[in-house]
Amino acid sequence: MSDKKLNKMVYTALLAALICVATFLIKVPMPITNGYSHIGDGFIFIAVILLGGKSGALAAALGAALADILGGYAIYALPTFIIKGVMALIMGYVVVKMDNKNKYLIGSFLGSVWQVIAYYLVGAVMVGSFITPLVEIIGNSLQSLVGIIIMVVFLAVFKNTPLSRK
Repeated sequence: MSDKKLNKMVYTALLAALICVATFLIKVPMPITNGYSHIGDGFIFIAVILLGGKSGALAAALGAALADILGGYAIYALPTFIIKGVMALIMGYVVVKMDNKNKYLIGSFLGSVWQVIAYYLVGAVMVGSFITPLVEIIGNSLQSLVGIIIMVVFLAVFKNTPLSRK
């Protein structure tokens, strides 16, 4: 295995762990939905910036799903694995395809839209109603907004580093 592949694997694992911790430990309970809101999305967006779309998606999927399992929400682990992975892939795709200074913001926004819609649909299937999970849209939207803000702060802090030339 080359050093480059090993480094990518290690960084992907580290970011997955960071996403898990940011999702599992730093959370705000949402009594209306019996779930919680967290800052893990911000670290998912950072993972895409640092690792690219594919490795960022793997870190996102693994870290977020593990947080669900550890947090007692194992029933959501598979949907979370898919939803967070696709969210990161969407952001990564936009970042690669756009030559725009706002590509990270646009990518994270589009990934967030996917996440909100996907969790709404998963909730609808799980409870058997398209009305009941409507309350989750607000919480998931706010969670995504906080994640985008975390990403913007991260980019601002590192704007005069080699990262800013990505």
